[in-house]
Amino acid sequence: MKVGQLCIFSIAVRNVAAATLRRDSERDLAVLYYPKYSGDFNTGYCTSQNTGAGQGYSTELACCKAYFGGQTSGFCYSKLPNPPTASPTTADGGLDVWYPDYKTPFETATCINDGPLPNGVPTYDSQLACCKAAYLGQTSGACLSKLPFPPTASPTGTGGLDIWYADYDLDWTAGKCINTAPIPNGRQTYDSQLACCKAAYNGQASGACLSDLPSPPTVSPTGTGGLDIWYADYDLDWTAGKCINTAPIPNGRQTYDSQLACCKAAYNGQASGACLSDLPSPPTVSPTGTGGLDIWYADYDLDWTAGKCINTAPIPNGRQTYDSQLACCKAAYNGQASGACLSDLPSPPTVSPTGTGGLDIWYADYDLDWTAGKCINTAPIPNGRQTYDSQLACCKAAYNGQASGACLSDLPSPPTVSPTGTGGLDIWYADYDLDWTAGKCINTAPIPNGRQTYDSQLACCKAAYNGQASGACLSDLPSPPTVSPTGTGGLDIWYADYDLDWTAGKCINTAPIPNGRQTYDSQLACCKGAYSGQASGACLGDLPSAPTAAPIGASSKFFPIWSGWETGHCDNDPTKITSGNTYFYDTQAECCDAWFKDQTSNACLRFDPTYGSRSPTQAPVL
Repeated sequence: MKVGQLCIFSIAVRNVAAATLRRDSERDLAVLYYPKYSGDFNTGYCTSQNTGAGQGYSTELACCKAYFGGQTSGFCYSKLPNPPTASPTTADGGLDVWYPDYKTPFETATCINDGPLPNGVPTYDSQLACCKAAYLGQTSGACLSKLPFPPTASPTGTGGLDIWYADYDLDWTAGKCINTAPIPNGRQTYDSQLACCKAAYNGQASGACLSDLPSPPTVSPTGTGGLDIWYADYDLDWTAGKCINTAPIPNGRQTYDSQLACCKAAYNGQASGACLSDLPSPPTVSPTGTGGLDIWYADYDLDWTAGKCINTAPIPNGRQTYDSQLACCKAAYNGQASGACLSDLPSPPTVSPTGTGGLDIWYADYDLDWTAGKCINTAPIPNGRQTYDSQLACCKAAYNGQASGACLSDLPSPPTVSPTGTGGLDIWYADYDLDWTAGKCINTAPIPNGRQTYDSQLACCKAAYNGQASGACLSDLPSPPTVSPTGTGGLDIWYADYDLDWTAGKCINTAPIPNGRQTYDSQLACCKGAYSGQASGACLGDLPSAPTAAPIGASSKFFPIWSGWETGHCDNDPTKITSGNTYFYDTQAECCDAWFKDQTSNACLRFDPTYGSRSPTQAPVL
């Protein structure tokens, strides 16, 4: 009897933890729960009042799991708004998590899911995961043998484990990778036989490990039919060096995904160009950019004033390279007064200071006084000068707060200085020249230096005048919201009405918003966040389409039924609704996705509901 009682609550806890935390983890963000001890561990529970007994958790369930996970009475869980049922969580009555049986000697121990869960033991999502983590190296294979489908001990990879390791019982020259159970204690494992060979037998001259693959690579040195990785052939002189993909790979040799990548990394600056010339389609050595390499570098053989970027092979050793000629000029010859590098581009920019035909980047003209300063795109760019993608971006960054508005007025379509929002700037800021009660947001130029800006007038009001009792800022909007508390015509954000008692509390969108009050994008989100666990359901009942508490008939909504994690399902028979179950969904698929999404048995989607049948579009029966 005692074991049964212990199973009941711990079993149910794991079900609720797996489903509820996945679906409603955000529900209790407004409240923290703390442990409350009453002298006896088995009568402890969690409360929203800070008792000072420990860290707070965002949900009551999380608190119970953290502080009273091994409570045999299940008292903490019984205090939840929707306490778990006493149904076991798996077909055999076990928990839906697995843990190592530390009461049994290591060589004969297995992973179990018996309730109650011992306090402080590590848990795993599956029996296999538990065995691999807790009993790695168990020579008896006792843990793996208890799996529903234990792996065979075949060393071939067919029917063996799904992980591989090096067989160090063999000599290095004959060594290979196997997936035979049990795995030697502490042995490094790999996801595939190839990954194991590459890591554990890199440089194996015999190629024994690679030759044991189901489709072993050939040993052709040409690149055709060879390995799919490349390395430098250091047996050749540097001037004649090239990259090959011949097996075996020398021990410790750096490898690359392609022959080109190998040449660029291992033979960068090779004057002979031997490595690049060995490519299937070697690049030409034209210095013009047409037919040359596809990377560019600065030609430092020329004087700085005449310097330009080229793509001629070979690349000087250690020279910085760039993806395009323009990128090279901008980085290597930024501030070059002659403009020689930019003028060598296929379509060099003009030097017009007007913005039409100039460079495609802008910078501040600091040769002018601050009050008359503006942004230009004239070449050359002064050395070290900050550049911007547009003239507007430059003005906003370099001349923010410029009282004269000279920079903005130089734009092709300069904004007007109207304070109404019509014809003004396209950004808004708080008008702190007005009293707080009369404050509003404007888009008049110039923007005060250092003033926070916003993309819209509404965003500015919400951030800068949140809690403004007069509502002056919001009332200045082109279409100001009404102050109706019903949600129709009110603000487009919602908050909890804490002037009401908790049991009668609801969410409203009436202006003004109390200062510092948490807001939500919808009335439903507010109810879930601020009134999670409200027994009266007053907040949800105030929704335009409030959920029913017990749908009836053949068109009833679907709700979860806990008969164990792997056997849990969703039905639409109102006679099966348990007390406190307020989770309803329009379709069986929605319900299953919310509560049993990771169910390996797929029992939820396989279940035929009382009214109707499974949709043919749902997951197939496995």
